[in-house]
Amino acid sequence: MPRRVTLDAQLTPSVAESVGLPAPGAGQIRVRVVRAGVNFWEVMQRRGRVPAPADGVPGTEGVGVVDELGAGVTAPAVGDRVAWSKVPGSYADQVVGPADSFVSVPDEVDDDTAAGLLFQGTTAAYLCEAAWPVAQGDPVVVTSASGGVGLLLTQLLVARGAVVVGAVSSPDKAGASRDAGAARVLTYGGGLAEEIRTLHPEGVAAVFDAVGAGVVEPLVATLRPRGALVLYGAASGKEAQIGASDLGRGSLFLTRTAGRDYLPTSDVVAEYSRMLLALAGSGRLRVRVDRVLPLEDTMAAWDALESRRSIGKILLAP
Repeated sequence: MPRRVTLDAQLTPSVAESVGLPAPGAGQIRVRVVRAGVNFWEVMQRRGRVPAPADGVPGTEGVGVVDELGAGVTAPAVGDRVAWSKVPGSYADQVVGPADSFVSVPDEVDDDTAAGLLFQGTTAAYLCEAAWPVAQGDPVVVTSASGGVGLLLTQLLVARGAVVVGAVSSPDKAGASRDAGAARVLTYGGGLAEEIRTLHPEGVAAVFDAVGAGVVEPLVATLRPRGALVLYGAASGKEAQIGASDLGRGSLFLTRTAGRDYLPTSDVVAEYSRMLLALAGSGRLRVRVDRVLPLEDTMAAWDALESRRSIGKILLAP
């Protein structure tokens, strides 16, 4: 009997057997899930900060094997290995979704890498390719640099020629950021902005922040004239409070990105996804997996992510 994680009225996850998914409809496929990716989006659902899934089954990312095609689907084929980042209900043994929401996984990419790459990788890709232009030699700051997005974003920025200063919550996370290519790694604290200014007296070109209030506000002072503050998350629980007067000190730019604006269609998601899988297959992009847990340990996975005890990606194995 297929199993899946469901959220109760208190948004507590538990594993239950289900009657099984219906056969895929026209244009859809059914996939046997091998690994499901855990993301902060699900933590926000648990907190009630974003709506919980209508059917109570969290998760949108994973890797698996196609086992049934709906009418009109010619690719992928039954038996193909595929990955996805926007298919609801992925904390389960099986998922059904539109065929164009899945991309084929190269043989060179293992299941853990494929399962942990696309949700956070597409975010990292649009941040450094579309949200703000980064030029060869530009110094930039990446906060939450040992997290899933932070590690991928660092690698992609370094590949573009940027000089990355990673900011992490504790010294034991510094090694992961350095391994991803950060030139220097600093820890959060009252002197972080001063340390960055010491490293780059003329200021940095951009700050990419996923933490929000309490960390990013002082980093405005690290930007060079016409530099950019690129906000893409609020792991602290609150958005940063930055006003026009803060930006006026250097004709600075501020953007709060959202995936819906940079990944508006399945075609765009698929294009980024294929690029990321190709980079991973060639060894130029690596996913650091912190741990792989059974579906029954979903709460433990969320606790580790929310408490910042994890370094890199957490996966679930149905």
